[in-house]
Amino acid sequence: MKRRVFCSRKRKAFTLIELLVVIAIIAILIGLLLPAVQKVREAAARMRCQNNLKQLALACHNYESAHQTLPPAGVGYGFCFSAPGGPGDRQVLNMSGWVLVLPYIEQQGLIQQMNLQLPFCDVIWDNAGAIRNQNGIYTGPPWNGNTSAPGTPTQNMLLMNTYLSVFACPSDSGPRQSTPQNHPNRYGAIGPASGGLPGQRTNYDFITVAGSDFSTCNWWRSAAVNLRYYFGENSRVTVNDAKDGASNTFLIGETTVEPRCNGWGPVWGYRGWVQTGLDPARTTSGQGINDWSLIATWTTCGTPGGPNPPRPGRLGDWGRIGSLHPGGANFAMGDGSVRFVRETIPATTLRLVALISDGSIVNLD
Repeated sequence: MKRRVFCSRKRKAFTLIELLVVIAIIAILIGLLLPAVQKVREAAARMRCQNNLKQLALACHNYESAHQTLPPAGVGYGFCFSAPGGPGDRQVLNMSGWVLVLPYIEQQGLIQQMNLQLPFCDVIWDNAGAIRNQNGIYTGPPWNGNTSAPGTPTQNMLLMNTYLSVFACPSDSGPRQSTPQNHPNRYGAIGPASGGLPGQRTNYDFITVAGSDFSTCNWWRSAAVNLRYYFGENSRVTVNDAKDGASNTFLIGETTVEPRCNGWGPVWGYRGWVQTGLDPARTTSGQGINDWSLIATWTTCGTPGGPNPPRPGRLGDWGRIGSLHPGGANFAMGDGSVRFVRETIPATTLRLVALISDGSIVNLD
């Protein structure tokens, strides 16, 4: 009787063509899934960003409950212009209003390490090294006339590089340190460039008429009510002073941390050169949100079609609103609500939403 012999045939390996087909299919699937993953990730980052703004707006409300006024944008500017006997504060502090809000964002321990009667940064000069606020007295280091070496930083300056997550948008991976310069220091807590101290940038700041606050000391105090935003140097206003309705008025805005073509962005702890807040009407193109361009004769940075054209993340000018969220930026409104505002809304319209008593109510939808 013959025995049947069963021969097992080994399965052949994938051919090169089959392997390439499988790889192509996987690549297509990844290509289809990646945008969806990125959208989910950005949606989560945008939600966290909005939560930061919500916390800061609530902190401003709590400050108002305790002090019967919202915090000012800052106190004791040394870089704004004032003649002797003019409107400039006598005591130069360069303190950001966010310092006063620290106890309301669970940073009581941090403010307890500070002395609110000492300067927070040493920016008191213009580009030529001349003192701007000639009515002010600067009692801190570094130079006091000696431009060759710094003195001992104040205890406040030593704390200005403290990272606080509530001031950081997770969508923005730009450089967070505002580094110092040699005399005259512009953006650091204290110069010079080597041996000075940086500050931590913030993605959120008070809505101010930024250019006026920079050019004239205590501009907010002398401005007509219908020209004011919620904040300015030594501003004193309540949420309900927005006659157009707190829910219809910008309180806090969003910005990017990367240095602009002209100037740098704000720091949470101090007010340095052109670091006076955010103004949705500050633009050279008419676009008040995400204006990456700069139309200027003295630079090609940000010039459309030029050798260094506009690019997302680098705003064209200081004091501008912007974000790395596609299509717009976040704002906290006077009532504490947070909304995403489209970049297509003209700066002229955004200005009306920033003004607290101009008599207009604007639809941002």
